[in-house]
Amino acid sequence: MRRATTRSGRPADCREALELVTGYLDGVLPAGRRRRLEEHLAGCAECPVQLEQIRVTVEILRCFGAGDIPQDTLAKLWAAFARP
Repeated sequence: MRRATTRSGRPADCREALELVTGYLDGVLPAGRRRRLEEHLAGCAECPVQLEQIRVTVEILRCFGAGDIPQDTLAKLWAAFARP
């Protein structure tokens, strides 16, 4: 059975995982969702790479004040993470 894919061609469960990453990194993801995400990360080749890229990016962005980065720049950055 094939996994469902999104329009971008990314498996649906990878897309869902990507949507949970910021909550995971912030430590606010409920235990059940965190566990499902960690199970997905353990079996996926691509998502752990995406997680690390986002983690590093968030760490860099925290060095700047919230108002120092234009909103359109932030939007482009997050859109880039959503691409396959």
